[in-house]
Amino acid sequence: MKIAFGCDHAGIEIKDKIINFVKSLGNEVTDYGTFSKDSCDYPDFALKVAKDVALKNADKGILICGTGIGMSIAANKVKGVRAAVCWNKETAKLIAQHNNANVLCAGARFASADDICLWIKIFLETEFEQRHQKRIDKITEIERLKS
Repeated sequence: MKIAFGCDHAGIEIKDKIINFVKSLGNEVTDYGTFSKDSCDYPDFALKVAKDVALKNADKGILICGTGIGMSIAANKVKGVRAAVCWNKETAKLIAQHNNANVLCAGARFASADDICLWIKIFLETEFEQRHQKRIDKITEIERLKS
């Protein structure tokens, strides 16, 4: 599977561990940064990952910031992206199973790298349940609305 990865300065400390873990599962990872501890703007990285997923250059995306919330908000502005904040094993499963999320967002200030790696594994291995497709179709229809 091809995975697009991005983080801001809040995620830089755990970035390498997460990327190496995702690769150890047999995935190819494109790292969109950040590449330093300097303060930076999470929407820049969310956009790069979200575009990669939306254009089908990546199968899934992973975004790490302080809470996961900012990354999720930014990534969800890209048509075709369903980015969801994950905070435990159960949400990791449900965002894939029920929401067909294609981007997992997590907060480095509220979870350990080991926890986030476990959530990513669950997210990547969980199949979408087709019985939820009508809800995903409704989300897609919302994207088509003009403001």
